Amino acid sequence: VNPQQAVRAFLEADAYPGPSLIIAYSPCISQGFPMAESIQHCQMAVDSGYWPLYRYNPEVGNSGNNPFQLDSKKVKGDIFKFLSAENRFAAVMRRHPKHAQELDSKLEDAVAEKNQLL
Repeated sequence: VNPQQAVRAFLEADAYPGPSLIIAYSPCISQGFPMAESIQHCQMAVDSGYWPLYRYNPEVGNSGNNPFQLDSKKVKGDIFKFLSAENRFAAVMRRHPKHAQELDSKLEDAVAEKNQLL
């Protein structure tokens, strides 16, 4: 979780002369953890690579710089720990543990591959 990154994203979106889009990870109570832990849960999402922090500003590209800016640091969290904290994923783990393990392994590979590209 990086409040400065969020502020930069809002300021860039506001300053852009055309349409802007901000996408944010926003947990809710139905995800099954106390809302008082939302900040920690969001940090787990970022640390695990589930939710990378980035910005894309086409105007930066006009000056020859890369318009894509990756703001999150290298993946260091456990994606399985993050997923198991949410009801929607924990339910799959309880009902179909073998399949959930396979999906978790595939997701870890996909996150690693995505982060190599970023």
